[in-house]
Order: sequence, then C-alpha cells, then structure tokens
Amino acid sequence: MSGQEALADGIARAGIRHAFGVPGSGPTLELIDALERRGVRFITTYFEGAAALMAGTIGSLSGKPGVALSIKGPGFANLAQGLAASWFETFPLVAFVEAYPANVDWRVRHKGMDQGALAQAVAKARVQVGSGADFGLLAAAATSEVPGPIVAEFAVGDATLPPPPTAVPKDQRVAQAVGVAQRPVVIAGTLAVRQGWGPRLAALKVPVFSTASAKGVLDETLPHSAGVYTGVGLARAPETSLLPDCDLVVGLGLRPGEVLTSKPFAKPAINVDTIPSASVFGFAATTSDSDGVFAALARKEWEVPRIQLAVGKLRLQMQSGPFQPAHVYDAVERHFRSQVRAVFDTGYFCTIGEHAWRARRPDWFLISGQGRFMGTCIPMALGAAFHDATVPTVAFLGDGGIGTHVAELRLAVRNRLPLLVVLLSDGGFGSVRTRAIKDNMTQAPLLMEDPSWLAITTAMGIPGARVDTQQQFSDALVAWQWRDGPAYIEVAFDPDVYQRMVEGLR
Repeated sequence: MSGQEALADGIARAGIRHAFGVPGSGPTLELIDALERRGVRFITTYFEGAAALMAGTIGSLSGKPGVALSIKGPGFANLAQGLAASWFETFPLVAFVEAYPANVDWRVRHKGMDQGALAQAVAKARVQVGSGADFGLLAAAATSEVPGPIVAEFAVGDATLPPPPTAVPKDQRVAQAVGVAQRPVVIAGTLAVRQGWGPRLAALKVPVFSTASAKGVLDETLPHSAGVYTGVGLARAPETSLLPDCDLVVGLGLRPGEVLTSKPFAKPAINVDTIPSASVFGFAATTSDSDGVFAALARKEWEVPRIQLAVGKLRLQMQSGPFQPAHVYDAVERHFRSQVRAVFDTGYFCTIGEHAWRARRPDWFLISGQGRFMGTCIPMALGAAFHDATVPTVAFLGDGGIGTHVAELRLAVRNRLPLLVVLLSDGGFGSVRTRAIKDNMTQAPLLMEDPSWLAITTAMGIPGARVDTQQQFSDALVAWQWRDGPAYIEVAFDPDVYQRMVEGLR
C-alpha cells in the first residue's frame, strides 16, 4: 500500500465524507484519487480559499477536522485566505499542501514561497509530512482546544505538532463565589458549544448571553435567553440593560477573540475554561470546575419578565418602521418555523441579524463572529449544505461580500444544494459609509453603480427575484422549493433607513 493510500485510509476511517480544493498534478492528485476510491468525495472549488473555509465549516459542524488540498506557492497563498478565516473562527481542518523538500532553497525555485512564514500567521501549526502521514495525529492537533487549521506539507521533514495547552486546575472557590452571588449573569463562548453545555444552560433560570460565534448554544426562544453579548452594546442592547443589575458575571470559555471589545466588567467576574484565559476581562479567577459552577448556578433565579423585557424591547424596535433586514429575518424564521440554518456575512445587516435572529441550535447559525471576515458567507453556507442537506440553508450577505466567492455558487447548482442566497442591498458599503457621512469624507468608492447580481446568478442556473417590499420577499420565499436546489433573492433597501437601523445598538 502506498503512503497516499494509507493516508486516505486514515481520512476515510475518521468519517470524513468530503475534501475540497484545487488539485495539482503531484501528491494532491494522488491523494484525491485514493480518497475517491474510498468513498471520500473531492469537491473541486474555483478558489482555494473557499475550499479551506468549506472544509473548516464542516469541521466546526461535525467536530471532525475538514480536509482541504492545494498546490504549493500561489495555490497555498490562495488557500491562506480560507485558513485565516478558519483560524479566526476556530474551525478545525487539515490542509494538505504540496511543497518543496525542507532542504531546498524556495527562493530559487519555480513558484517558490516561504510557506512556513505564511502558515505561521494563519494556522495552529505547520508540519512537514511524507505521503504516509498519520491523519489521526493531525486531526487531534486540529480539534484540540483551541481548534484551528493544521498545514501539512507533502515534504520530508519533522512532523512536529503543537503540545497540548496547559490545563486549568479546578478551583472550588469559583463555584463558591457563584454560590454567594444573588443575581449572576452567564456569557457563553464557543467552548460551551464544544463541551456540549447547551442542556445545562437550558435548565438555568438566570440571563444567559452567548458570543456571536456561540449563538444557538442556548435555544434563543427560551425565556432566559438574553441574546448576544458583543462588549460594545449601546443603550438598545440587552447587555447594557441587564449587566448593571447583576452582581456576578460568569463566563463560560469567554475569550477576547470572541467579542468586539474585551474590557473589565463593572461587576465581579469569574470564568470557566479548559485553558488559561487572558486577564484582560478582569476575571477574579478561572477554573475548569464546570460541574461545581453549574450546580451553583442551578440554585439562582431572575425574574423572567425582566429578561424578556430587555430582549423584547430590542426586537420591537428592530421591526418597527419601514422595511429593513429585521423584517426579512422574521419572515424566514416564520416561513420555516425556525427549522432552517442561517449563515451571515458581515456588515450592518449582520449587526441586526445577530440580535434579531433567534437561533435554536448552534449548528443552525453560522457567522464570522470572531474575524468579522467579509466574503466568508458563501463558502460557509456551501460547506454547511454539503455537510447536512436535511434542512434548508439561507445565506444572508451584503453588497461588499457577495462578489468574493460568487463563482462557488455553481457548486450549489451542480449538486442541487438546498441553499437560498439573500442579498441585502443598500447599494454600497453601508457600515463604512457611516464614517464617511459623519466626517464629510468621500463616498464615491463606497457606492456601487449597479449592485445587482440577479443576471449573473440567473445565468448560473439559479432562479431568482429582485424585491423591495416585505410582501414581495415573502412571495419569493414561498416560491422556493428548497429540496429542488438553490435560489436567489435580491432585496433592495432605502439607504437612509439602512443607515439608521443600528442607531443605539452598536
């Protein structure tokens, strides 16, 4: 058995069903051939960066690392865009990359590039492996806390993987601090998703926030769900009205990278984590004693109307006034009775969406919550639809994010994926325009003469419609038969209304 076949065996045994990338004619093609013969389907993408993000998304949803492939040099440089996004979002994947041998001067070679320096910026680790790499070791490194990308180069060298992080000891004093508190508030990070703490959170009777990346770890239709904590919420945000009433902030894997601003809380704070947490939040103590903390939290209770008032007031404000993105999200939720996966790009519509959308499960809500990486929505939505086609996936994106990976939508047509792409258009870069308007700066580079993509998506074979009212959107939504394949809806908004919708929120 060849080394590539042994590697393919390891990938197949791990339960990996898809691999993504743009193949070369060397070791990557040999691996692809071996994978296909073992039932692991290779998806040829149009851009390597999209492949990495599709693989990373599947890794995040499945708990098993995704697999991506690329050639050396420029191919790896393209792949790095998706690796960077996955690194920000803590998506686990193993990227197999062609490379020159370790003892070859890359500077004098065709397609030469310092891949090690680039990998260092966008991955947990870079290892050089022969064709007979142990996928189990690579997978364990990608999924260990904190998850992320591993770059495995097909070159002879040291297969040195990162050591496991220092474990946080159990500190019973943290649980005791929770026991003394009268009105604790919980903020759950993505660690809570990976640790499966959702049922424990559902049983509590205190306000539970999540970071944007962990949205859905608690069913947000439950009465004690307080929505998303960003660290920069203004007067309309629930964090602004609820945190002043608490006497203890309990973080669950709350880490600086998962919020927009990390700063000390005005109230005492503790954190439950499996690795040492940064002290920038001002936590008094950190512990791995999740059992003790949850036991203490279970004895606490807030007035449910107090929580619902903070959340309900914001929802009412977002849905009042002229047609805007909050109305679109509400229509999608109601149409699918919350049995739908939402994927968000970044922008003002995302600022509204992370608060307006009520996620029922963490695997049914995807967002670039840590990197705020524009253009990630289409690859993430495609990866999710490849991973699980039993529910419809709706990708919400804006004028700035749709063009980055629009070619990849042909994969949705070819594979009849249950994917609806919703373009929320104000005709430009809405969030950037705010600064330009405020400081009387040029807006010319921020406006798009023709923001429509309808003709292009239609030419791809994706049925679509352009709408500008709530009723028109609802009609277009009803027309989509999601089991038949993808669709596209372009929603045009009044730019002035679009600008005002985030006032008082962030």
